[in-house]
Amino acid sequence: MNFIDILQFIYNSLVFPGLLFASIIGLLYVGIDRKVTGHLQHRIGPPIWQEFLDFGKLMTKEDITPAAAIRPVFAAAPLFALGSLAAVMLLLPVVSAQPALLLTADLIVIIYLLNLPAISMILGGYSSGSPFAIAGAGRYIVQLLGYEFVFILSIATIAVKVGTLNLTDIINYQRTSGWLLLDWKLLPAIIAMLIAAQGKLLRTPFDIPEAESEIVAGPLTEYSGPKLAIWRTAYNVETIAVAALLVSLFLGGPTPYIFGSIQIPAIVDFLIKTFLIVMLTTIVRNIVARVRIDQALKFYWTFGTLLAAISLILVMVVP
Repeated sequence: MNFIDILQFIYNSLVFPGLLFASIIGLLYVGIDRKVTGHLQHRIGPPIWQEFLDFGKLMTKEDITPAAAIRPVFAAAPLFALGSLAAVMLLLPVVSAQPALLLTADLIVIIYLLNLPAISMILGGYSSGSPFAIAGAGRYIVQLLGYEFVFILSIATIAVKVGTLNLTDIINYQRTSGWLLLDWKLLPAIIAMLIAAQGKLLRTPFDIPEAESEIVAGPLTEYSGPKLAIWRTAYNVETIAVAALLVSLFLGGPTPYIFGSIQIPAIVDFLIKTFLIVMLTTIVRNIVARVRIDQALKFYWTFGTLLAAISLILVMVVP
């Protein structure tokens, strides 16, 4: 790796499609989500740029660490979460079928990295010493065991169908054979994946670990100032990262189009598709109520697992 390659890697990690790009798009999408939620609840809602204002405000607030906290873990948790998500963005196609960083069997690495924010939040909650945070972290562990199995099983179904664990190969397969969303055998797994994504993003009805009406803010209860701003940014980046993964898996990934003499770049297609995924989760979180943690676990291990398993069997048996 020469000096130019090192500079390119730093640029990809920190600017595009890494931290800066994902943070800005994530802040924008979550701002729109809050605005749409307000209208769905017959409110005006905050302005679309409210997330940017909140980030700036939090960065100027006092950074308080509880006396009972395990300081190194409490401080490092949000940084690990944001760092892992910035790394995920390097592995997700944004401007073409090829991501900024090419790896063999990159789906395995993506699944692993997308779990680090949840693990970081659990560690941050336990290290804070707050009973509300510890309760939320305990709920998060249980919910993680529920949705993650469904999420992985659904992805495995698509991998078996295409015959690869490489995300670029999956996108190229869809460009010749059509979106996997249109394959009836994969439809149950795709529904299961969307349900698991709702839990992965801690969106209603699966916002159980941070239920504000029950346990204040769950694992984030004791976080304030810049640390809370980093957590908020990590959540926003995770929103775009999960949406980007779903787009690549069954919506054909970022694809350029030509309408007459107008060429639409692939990144526009990427933004439209990811936005639609986020809006779908917004609609779901506004039409259903929060469930209990035991209900969520039972739902994932029965209905969610059944859907993914049906697709896996169909893919393996039906030609």
